[in-house]
Amino acid sequence: MIDVYPAIDIYNGRAVFLENGRLERIKVYGDPVYYALRFQEYFDFLHVIDLNGAIENKRKNRDVIKNIIKEVKAKVQVGGGLRTLNDVIDVYDSGAYSAIIGTNIDIEVDKNVTLSIDVYKDRVANRGWLNITDNDPVSFYKMLKNRFSRFIYTNIGSDGTNNSGIPEKFWDNEYFIYAGGVSGINDVKKALKNGFSGIIIGRALYENRIDPGELKCLQKGL
Repeated sequence: MIDVYPAIDIYNGRAVFLENGRLERIKVYGDPVYYALRFQEYFDFLHVIDLNGAIENKRKNRDVIKNIIKEVKAKVQVGGGLRTLNDVIDVYDSGAYSAIIGTNIDIEVDKNVTLSIDVYKDRVANRGWLNITDNDPVSFYKMLKNRFSRFIYTNIGSDGTNNSGIPEKFWDNEYFIYAGGVSGINDVKKALKNGFSGIIIGRALYENRIDPGELKCLQKGL
């Protein structure tokens, strides 16, 4: 069984997808609320990111995200530009299931906060993927595993493409979600085999490359 998180990345109020996180490779899909309602017909979770917040440090899409949370019954995890404790509190006050923070934040948080480990060529990235650090993901996880129980492993080199790079399990019993280049059911099966508890899927769902019904069955272990 694996939890599926349809991705709704929002830039200037629209649902979009960025190949490798680059604005010059943006594809606009449309109304994010429409997609949230569509995805919740099949899935119990949503992954919503304010790209303006992540890239520009301006959380322009707060109202849109609040509206999504209000309109759907799915559990919504929210990220993008959450750099202070007040940002995290604001997300929870909006009704989010979990707040996603990046690797450049150093605040005391509760265990339900999700830490996103964004990886490019085996190095951890931060600041909306704009800065590549010297930390490798395994060492970084070991430094922080006592503070968090939820993690996202994002393969930046694969995100927004159709080429996943799903790693072997390197963590203990924490809840780990995979993201990056998921293009078909086989990627979902591989993530499950490699020990991931959840998987984030974007482009493949928007462009009907994965059958939501088949994915729902796999999600429930059928």
